[in-house]
Amino acid sequence: MATVKSTKSTARPAKRPVAKRGRGFGAAYVYDTLRDDILSLRLQPGMLLDETELAARFGVSRSPVREALIRLAGDGLVQTLRNRSSIVAPFDVSTVQSHLNALLLMYCTTARLAALNRSPAQLEALQGMLNLHRAQMKSADMNTIVSNNRAFHVAIAEAGGNAFFTAWTASVLDQGQRLMGMYVQDTDQTRSDTELDDHVAIVDAITRRDPEAAERAARADAMILFDQLRTHLFKDTLDGVSVGTLLGAAAR
Repeated sequence: MATVKSTKSTARPAKRPVAKRGRGFGAAYVYDTLRDDILSLRLQPGMLLDETELAARFGVSRSPVREALIRLAGDGLVQTLRNRSSIVAPFDVSTVQSHLNALLLMYCTTARLAALNRSPAQLEALQGMLNLHRAQMKSADMNTIVSNNRAFHVAIAEAGGNAFFTAWTASVLDQGQRLMGMYVQDTDQTRSDTELDDHVAIVDAITRRDPEAAERAARADAMILFDQLRTHLFKDTLDGVSVGTLLGAAAR
């Protein structure tokens, strides 16, 4: 099974102060903090998660650390090895392909529905969100850029009026947060608000109530991530994957 790992090997992201907390926060706080560190790439794929070091970091015993790692393993974010040590889950290329399929389907479906069903208030919110994101594009940090992208597409899903699609869109975006973070890191030195041109096109189509144009723009937006992953981050493993193969029935 092809995976992508980091060359780093310890569980020390950039240091952040850990607030003193009373008894009882335990595993939940450790879980929330480590999950955030993993999704934001402060803890890189393949990085060792040493229970003793983590217990010292959080000022707890190893039991809540172990419980948090078990929960993270259930989320697919941590991998337990045969010697019972844990690492940040590497990227599985087959999972990357599945994620991109799901991302494309949700982007296209929700954009089409938003063009048909959006309210004036939802359209105004999307336009304001787009303006803010464009203003922040060059100066914001990676976490803000990734968060902005998530908020934009979830808002589109909400405008589409299907609660199931909204939940699925949020889930797909959350699961792919590390991939999006890698994309943002890879383009960090050349970042421009022109990268949001497809977002502009989506909002324009939704404004005109044009579902076909909204779907085309959403598809183009999804393809930016795929092209970046295929060209740079997963070149050896995605190089032979054609768009038609990857996107399957969703391809047009």
